Amino acid sequence: MAGAERRFVQEVFFSGACSSLCALRVMLLLFYPASLRLCVRPAVPRAFLLRIAASRSTFPAFASRTPSLHERMTAFGRFFLPGPTEVHPDVLAAMMQPMIGHRGSGMSAILAGCDPVLRAIFRTERPVYVASSSATGLMEGAVRNGVRRRALSLVNGAFSERFRDLVADCGRKVETYEVEWGQAHDPAEVHRRLRAGGFDAVTVAHSETSTGVLNPVREIAEAVRAAERETGDEILLLVDGVTSVAGALVEMDAWGLDFLLTGSQKALALPPGLAFGAASERMMARAETLPG
Repeated sequence: MAGAERRFVQEVFFSGACSSLCALRVMLLLFYPASLRLCVRPAVPRAFLLRIAASRSTFPAFASRTPSLHERMTAFGRFFLPGPTEVHPDVLAAMMQPMIGHRGSGMSAILAGCDPVLRAIFRTERPVYVASSSATGLMEGAVRNGVRRRALSLVNGAFSERFRDLVADCGRKVETYEVEWGQAHDPAEVHRRLRAGGFDAVTVAHSETSTGVLNPVREIAEAVRAAERETGDEILLLVDGVTSVAGALVEMDAWGLDFLLTGSQKALALPPGLAFGAASERMMARAETLPG
C-alpha cells in the first residue's frame, strides 16, 4: 500500500479502535497483504477485501495530506534489537484512536478481521488466539494444556531453558536434552530419546532468541512423529516461535506442530503486550482432559 492508502486504512478502518489490537490490524494490512491469499479456511471476508481495494482508487485526496507532527518527528529504521522491535509510525498512530468497549461489536470486528491474516502468517487453518499477556504466558498455557505427565525439553539457550523450567513449575516431570549455546538440536537424538518411551510432549524453541540459532523444527517434528508410531505414545510438539513467526518460514499445519506461539514485539513489529498462539485439534482434545 502507498502512504495515502495506509492512512485511509488507519483512519477509516480503525476509527474508534483501541490499543495494541488496533495496531495489530493496521500492521497486518501494511506488511502482510500477500498473506491474505495464503489463508485457505476461513476465506477472508469479501467486505474486508473490498474495503482494501476501495482505498486504492476512491480516496486520492489522502495523498496530499500534510504529515502530522508525529510523522515528522519519528525516525524509523534504526532500531535493531530482537525485541521489542521498532514499530512503524502508522502502527503507532493507530493506537491513538479513542477507546472502545472491549465487549462490544467493534472489538469483535477487529478480532474477526485479524484472524484470517494471522492464520496465514502461522500457515494454519486453525484459529490463532490473541492473549493480553507476554509470550511466556502462552508458554505456560502450552505446558498446562499440552503436557500430561512428562515432557522432553530441548534446551540451547535462555528461552528454551525457560520453557523447560515451566514444565517443572507446572508440576510435570521433565527430561532435558541440552546442547551448548549457539548449537542446534539433532533430530536423530530427539528420536532416540523419545523411543525410550514415557513422554507425552516435547518443548522446543524454533529460534532461540538468546543466540539466534534456528532449530530444525521440521525435522524435529518428523522425529517426534516417528517416535509416536514406534512407541504408541501420543507426543505433542510445543513450539516457541517468538522470534521466528513472521520472520522465518514456519509451517504449523504442514510440519504437524501441535502448539505454536509468538509475541507481538518481535518479528510482528508491534508494541509489547499481546501474544498469539494456535493449537492443533490434538492439543485441544488433550486440554479438555487436563486440570488447570
